[in-house]
Amino acid sequence: MKRSLKYLLTIILLFFSSKIISQTPPYYHYTSSDGLASSTVYDVMQDKEGFIWFGTLNGLSKFDGKDFTTFTVADGLNSNVITSLLEGDNGEIYLGNYEKGINVLKNGKIENYRNMIGGKNFNTTFLLKSRGKIYAYAPFGAIAVTNQNSYNTSPDHVIEPYVFLKKRPSFLQRLVKLSNDNVVALTSEGLFRINNSKLIKMNTQGLPETDLYCITESGDGSYFIGAKGCLYRVKDNRVIKSYRMDAYYDKIFYQIYSDRNNNIWFSILGKGFFVIPFGSNEIINLGNKMGLENTQIDCFFEDSEGNIWIGTYGKGVYCLNNLYLRNFTENDGLNNNNIICFEKEKSGKLLIGTINGISILENGVIDRLKDSSGKVVSGYINSIISYGDYIYVSWSPETPELKELHYKGLRFRFVRSPSFIKTVNNEYVYGSTGNALAFTKEYKSSLKGIAPYPIFGDSQFQNRTNVIAEDSKNNIWIGTSLGLCKLSAIPGKSKGNIWKKTFFPDDHVLNSKINSIYCDNNNVWFTGVNGIAKYNLLNDSVKNYSSILGNNLATPTSVAIDNKNRIWIGTMKGLYLLDGNSIKFLSSQTGLPSDEVLSLLYDGLKNLLYIGTSNGMTLMDISSFDSYRNPSLEVKVTRIRAGDSVFTNTNKLVFEPEQHNVYINFTALSFSTPSSVKYKYSLNGEWEETEHNFLDFTSLEYGKYELLIAAKSPNSEWGKPYTLLFEVKPRFYETIWYKGGILSILVVISVIVVTQRLRIKNKKIEQELSLTERINELKHQALSAMMNPHFIFNSLNSVQYLINCQRNEEANDYIATMAKLIRKNLDTAGDGFILLSEEINRLKLYLDLEKLRFQDKFSYEIIIGTDVDTATLMIPNMIIQPFVENTLWHGIINSGIKGVVTISFSFEDIEVDSVLCRSLIIKIADNGIGINEAKKNKKEDHISKGIQIIEERLRLLSTKMQLPKPIMFEDLSSRNDNSHGTEVIISLPPPLYKIANPDSDTSTSPTD
Repeated sequence: MKRSLKYLLTIILLFFSSKIISQTPPYYHYTSSDGLASSTVYDVMQDKEGFIWFGTLNGLSKFDGKDFTTFTVADGLNSNVITSLLEGDNGEIYLGNYEKGINVLKNGKIENYRNMIGGKNFNTTFLLKSRGKIYAYAPFGAIAVTNQNSYNTSPDHVIEPYVFLKKRPSFLQRLVKLSNDNVVALTSEGLFRINNSKLIKMNTQGLPETDLYCITESGDGSYFIGAKGCLYRVKDNRVIKSYRMDAYYDKIFYQIYSDRNNNIWFSILGKGFFVIPFGSNEIINLGNKMGLENTQIDCFFEDSEGNIWIGTYGKGVYCLNNLYLRNFTENDGLNNNNIICFEKEKSGKLLIGTINGISILENGVIDRLKDSSGKVVSGYINSIISYGDYIYVSWSPETPELKELHYKGLRFRFVRSPSFIKTVNNEYVYGSTGNALAFTKEYKSSLKGIAPYPIFGDSQFQNRTNVIAEDSKNNIWIGTSLGLCKLSAIPGKSKGNIWKKTFFPDDHVLNSKINSIYCDNNNVWFTGVNGIAKYNLLNDSVKNYSSILGNNLATPTSVAIDNKNRIWIGTMKGLYLLDGNSIKFLSSQTGLPSDEVLSLLYDGLKNLLYIGTSNGMTLMDISSFDSYRNPSLEVKVTRIRAGDSVFTNTNKLVFEPEQHNVYINFTALSFSTPSSVKYKYSLNGEWEETEHNFLDFTSLEYGKYELLIAAKSPNSEWGKPYTLLFEVKPRFYETIWYKGGILSILVVISVIVVTQRLRIKNKKIEQELSLTERINELKHQALSAMMNPHFIFNSLNSVQYLINCQRNEEANDYIATMAKLIRKNLDTAGDGFILLSEEINRLKLYLDLEKLRFQDKFSYEIIIGTDVDTATLMIPNMIIQPFVENTLWHGIINSGIKGVVTISFSFEDIEVDSVLCRSLIIKIADNGIGINEAKKNKKEDHISKGIQIIEERLRLLSTKMQLPKPIMFEDLSSRNDNSHGTEVIISLPPPLYKIANPDSDTSTSPTD
């Protein structure tokens, strides 16, 4: 009796109305609009491969963190209402249908497992597996027990709970398997356990015989049991604590769950859900802050990452992630979501400075600072610093008259200044916007009447003092809009504000705007618009950081150092943790309210980090954060499409020739940071990174491939690569037979082409040889024409005539000239080209002989253009003299008048095949009877034959060099009636004349 009384007193002392605390956890929310089969989710489970499954009102959904796959009656379900999920020993998934029994999903195919008992359909609300048996049941119904692998057979036995219960009506609420593999039943008459198909009452001291609805095990061996209006904690078969919530005294504690950290999650029927943190009596109303205060919570589930999934009726499913974070916003009581500063005052209350007043966090509840009239104090809070019994607030107020305020045991003093400190020597230092400080020995609420102490230079101008700090060496640091100033005490100067100023003009961080200053024992940290700087007080050195381990630290705002000497850096892009040679990163994608981190404060006593952002504040439990192990991600290939075929089995993949376009879907299961997963892959080569969960290879060449795919989340290492081996068969034109055939054809064609080209080349060579032979023959004929017997005979007659006339001197001259001419003709007979100077000398010899012979019946003139260099210009041999001879014999001698022969050499631009060519023009003109009159009396003789030889020779040269006709004749009488005579024009384009090197031996001139 005494023992019972003592136990009853214990229960009374532990029976209390718990304080409900509000805060908002990081979470993702998924509904039918995101691809979920239905927004009513009855059950959640995770299979052995890591995928999350949802039983819903409209089918079954599979989730990989990014995409949903849905199964309905069209895929084999007995009905679309899936109320319970259970994974078997071999990876098969049992699906409880509310209306039509049980399905099983195995190897991607849904089959009927059992839909009738005794010839009748049965409902399944819950499934449970224990010791190789499956228990299927619904509230207020019987329990069907069957072996796990017994498909479409009658159950081994059926348990009728009401047979074992005394009261009428009596109901079964829930079956639960405990850690010892025992199955307990929660009924309308209390707690029972199942033993050999019987319900055996479990006597628990202090637990009433009433409706029990849910049960969960805690890590310390205790149980939490939900009833109507109360939650019981049971250990060693007795109730050790009761949780009663006055607002829900008549409501059912419907679902309950204990996570790996021994936090207790529970829901109240139709009233959202709550959590009791491990080691605490506080009840946190999470459902209220998530808008679920009047929502039915159907299930809780914890996945392998530690995320908590919450299935609701009609509002989808929630994934609470990164539970080491607790977020607070204006909905939790903050004055404003922009958090500028923090201060922990001596009683443990957290003071939160915002852009619109001060919030006070105590025991998880947020209060707003109010004045004596109960009005919330409003103003932009620059900093909050606690000294002794007072809390000093530097601010820009909306109520200027406020100087001091007492509020719930806290004593505030307000300073109208952008920055403020109180030194260890009890001196008050105020910042300003005018490049000056103010020093006082007593507290002042404003700077009015205080002498300014300039910072940069000796005058005041626009330069805001953003922050002031005192280090462990009693130096005062002033961070301004223009940079940093250090004030050091001057030895021996103890009176007045006499300081040594130090500036940092050569430091790109410290010579720009300073946002914050953080002091530890031996270092002072600064954040500025250009990065982070650390000043070492022991050696007065400065080290800058604009990036760390490849991470850009642009726009830092704040620094904090924890009890492990790790550095936390707040930036406008997120929060970094520098831990030795590793770095971690947190942002809105990992649970922070915003990427913009404005302020930090570390609480060493509780090992908590307070994070102020532009969208609320976060309380980080660093112990929980450190214990959280971000696992390396494992890549899973979900589908492969090659051509028009889809492959689900990735073993020994061989693609046909027409399947050379390969599309591969894959995923790495990360439910806490699904949008931040990165991938890299290697296809027979170097690694490439991608943020997509698919690869699309087009027009792959035939051959064997090894594809490696790896994944990582923001703060994890790259996981072990997934290896996919596949082969692409060659298309017909890539086969060895096709290539061999093509090669054979090419060889045959090459042989034909080469043979034909050789034939054409040989024919061309033959033609060129024939042409060359003809040209050489014409050269000899030309020489013969120049040295014809008729000319020699006439010349000798002339010599004889001169001798007979006793004109011996003239005969000697004639013989000498004739000898020179013959000598020159013989010397150059083998040359294809000769210098123009030699040709002119030969022409002069010939014309001089003819003048002696014809006793000066004609004269001649040789004109050389200024641009013609006779010493280097070479022309075809033996082409001019026959035309000169023709001029004398057929044009002048028969005219009866003294004739004139003009020979000219000049260059002109002549168009050849639409291209201007600089051609040598040779003109031979006379004033004889003209070509037309000469043709009437002309007979075939050696002169005409010599011209024909030259014409043919030049024509052959022109043909060989693909040039137009080079010789033209013109009767001068055709120009006008007063003109008579003939003009021969020989046009030699570049291939028919050459420029010789002045230093070369002209006797070896090129031949045609």
